[in-house]
Amino acid sequence: MKMIQQLFRNHTKNIIVCLIGSFISAIAVNCFILGSNLGDGGTVGISLALKYAFGFSPALTSLIINTIVIIVGWKFLSRRTAIYTFISNTAISIFLDLTEGWNTGVDNFVVNATFGGVLVGIGIGLVIASGGVIGGTSVVAKMLNKYFDIKTSQAIFVLDGLVVLSFIFVLPLTNVLFTIIMLFITERATSFIIEGFNPKKAVTIISSHNETISDKINSFTGRGSTLLNGKGGYGKNETSMLYVLVPQSQVTRVKKLVNEEDENAFLVIHDVRDVLGSGFMNLS
Repeated sequence: MKMIQQLFRNHTKNIIVCLIGSFISAIAVNCFILGSNLGDGGTVGISLALKYAFGFSPALTSLIINTIVIIVGWKFLSRRTAIYTFISNTAISIFLDLTEGWNTGVDNFVVNATFGGVLVGIGIGLVIASGGVIGGTSVVAKMLNKYFDIKTSQAIFVLDGLVVLSFIFVLPLTNVLFTIIMLFITERATSFIIEGFNPKKAVTIISSHNETISDKINSFTGRGSTLLNGKGGYGKNETSMLYVLVPQSQVTRVKKLVNEEDENAFLVIHDVRDVLGSGFMNLS
């Protein structure tokens, strides 16, 4: 109890984001997914399958299933993640119940699959970004991310796909196919929220003018860079490598700066999934 009280004091912002994400996911289920009898992944998907097959309340069944999954997965997750997960999954069950009567009145597969997928993706992304996860497959995906460095959003997509296959037994094929389309949209929306609105790029530059290039990049971006010593694998010549992280919006300008200084410079530009550490958190 003391730990939970301390969590609320120190992590209020993350808890609020968890609750918002859970609320958005609940709206997606009641307003769009159920509007066209679509499925979903995770424990929410299992709860929807039970509703279509036996008429059980998704709010109640998702709470029961999520509680069991959290208990089983507790030892695989950090205490912080486990508690956030408990909060988000309890919240989504409550919000599913509170918004049960909400309905847009739209009975269109394309509209409901699109908006349902986007809202579920945003909801899941917010919860994951704040440190928690929604649903049983999300707990498993979080464990895969922790121990095998598998991208969380992609792991969720694969695991949810397995859950969706079960809907073949309770829904018409058309509904299942649109559910699969919705999962693609969900995965993209989740990745967008987790990775941020302005993705970062890592630029590695090999040039005899790296010090001058470093000064120019620093002057333009306001970001520092790292000079590394290296040796050519073929000629065994000593060389230097310049490593710098920049927002995607500045990549074109950085390439022009390098080309202006050294037309023969060798550049490698690659995506960056996470940027952690002092001085990098506010890269924009």
